Amino acid sequence: MLKKLLKLTGIFFYIGLFTLGGGYAMIPLMKQELVEKHKYFTDDEFYEMFAISQVTPGPIAVNMATFIGFREAGIIGSAFATTGVMLPSLIIIILISLFFQNITKNVFVHRFFVGILTGVVAEISYVIIDVWKKSQIDFFFYAVFVLSLIEIFLLKVNPIYVIIIGGALGIVFKSKEFAKNASSSSH
Repeated sequence: MLKKLLKLTGIFFYIGLFTLGGGYAMIPLMKQELVEKHKYFTDDEFYEMFAISQVTPGPIAVNMATFIGFREAGIIGSAFATTGVMLPSLIIIILISLFFQNITKNVFVHRFFVGILTGVVAEISYVIIDVWKKSQIDFFFYAVFVLSLIEIFLLKVNPIYVIIIGGALGIVFKSKEFAKNASSSSH
């Protein structure tokens, strides 16, 4: 059991240490580590867990670590995995706070973060394309997608409400389809 707990901590420490930009920027590395390398999930299971982590309060990486830790080793597994993903940030923030004045004035640090930001945009783009490929694309998908873009960019609706509206539309318009698929699969 201890070996499993240390492995979970190590995997999530690595994820926490080498992903900058948080949340969505972590997804490519998390997928590589949890699906491809360590085989904790299938591709579909990973994205289901990702979806749950998005709608659960808190940072996506912490939620994923907590869920996976619990799945693999119960509550103690959750504690170890969550600690693993949070520890690198804690260490780095403490170090930065010690040298903050000198760091913010360094031109190389500034250039470094400009480069990181560009890489984070690429990682988030990867996640968008990968999730898009796995989505059930139909008229409903496009309708909610366009409505969400309008709500966010034109109407300036709070993102929380955009998610709630999308979920409500899914319940209203996809319930019949879900019931039909469930009854046909039981026969």
